[in-house]
Amino acid sequence: MTTIATKIAFSVLGAAGISLLSLAPASAVIFVEPIVTTQNQDIINTGRNPRRLGPELQPGQVIEYGVPDVANNLLNATGQNIGSLVFTLETLSYSNPNSTPAFNNEPVQWGDVDGDGKIGFSNLSGPQDIFKDVTLAGDTITFSGGVIPDGTVFYNLFRTQPNLIPGAGIIPAIPAEITDRDGPISVSSYYTTAVPEPSSALGALALGALTIGWQLKKHKKKQTLASKAVKI
Repeated sequence: MTTIATKIAFSVLGAAGISLLSLAPASAVIFVEPIVTTQNQDIINTGRNPRRLGPELQPGQVIEYGVPDVANNLLNATGQNIGSLVFTLETLSYSNPNSTPAFNNEPVQWGDVDGDGKIGFSNLSGPQDIFKDVTLAGDTITFSGGVIPDGTVFYNLFRTQPNLIPGAGIIPAIPAEITDRDGPISVSSYYTTAVPEPSSALGALALGALTIGWQLKKHKKKQTLASKAVKI
């Protein structure tokens, strides 16, 4: 009887333990992955206009926003050719008792969310990666080795694992009256301008040299004519 009672007691405790575990907060790393590609035609086909990045956004100017969200195409209207994009994770641990499951001080880091074995490169069909180099340094990820010309539409998507888009199942939906619908992970970013190609730089230097030479020759000719006029 003692043995049977003990087994029953352990069985009850085991069931209770499983129930408690199912209600326990999540305990895992939250991975974040950005991609930067050519325009997403599927979004354009919905009639959704690209978000405009205007000339008020200067090179090196840091902005901060929340990810993941329902990404849109972006229009580079800065007046600059973007040569690199730099993103830094500002949320390094995340807590949310109202999510399902709840999060309690979970670490946040860059990671391979789409499962293609690389961080920062797209596996979407259609849009193409703009930058060929993606560099990780701690909490910062840098996209370089490419250019987004002024006036170009591009796509910058952030994904997380697990999916933390508000309303997607884990994070409660954001009320309709709230216009800021960013995700819960804070990221800061800035851009740098593209460095001219060596051939372009050399061409500019050559043109400058020719212009200066022509101006000097013209000035010298004027001086010679003025000298002859004095002799007469």
